Amino acid sequence: MRDRKPGTGFAPAAADPRCPGGGRCGNLRATAALADHQALGRATRAAHAAAFCTADGTIVALREDVGRHNAFDKLVGTLARAGHDPAGGFVVLTARCSYELVQKAVIAGVPLLVTVSAASTLAAERASAHGLRLVSLARDDSFLENGTI
Repeated sequence: MRDRKPGTGFAPAAADPRCPGGGRCGNLRATAALADHQALGRATRAAHAAAFCTADGTIVALREDVGRHNAFDKLVGTLARAGHDPAGGFVVLTARCSYELVQKAVIAGVPLLVTVSAASTLAAERASAHGLRLVSLARDDSFLENGTI
């Protein structure tokens, strides 16, 4: 187990062989950049965001809504209309991760779902059963991956 950052309970981000170039994961870069793309969230402090990102963490599309499910649905629709293949990137949600969001990600063909809040036990089980890589409690310097400590 990696050492914890003092006072946070999070393990510091380390080089990950699954990341492009073996360096900081795209999900860390995307999480760090997310707030800059949330116009509605900045204005209201009451909106969820769903972002589609390339493997290196570049945010390609972002949709916001007061409902976390609505934000994700809007993003999936945007990707479909634009002809983007969800398998070519990942999704970041500013929400807790429920099993319903995992199901939507699996149906959409998203290989990695990143959420800034915790995943429910059922969400983690569903993600594992369907081969969806699930990251929760994502910050710009740390995260918790489904099935890890």
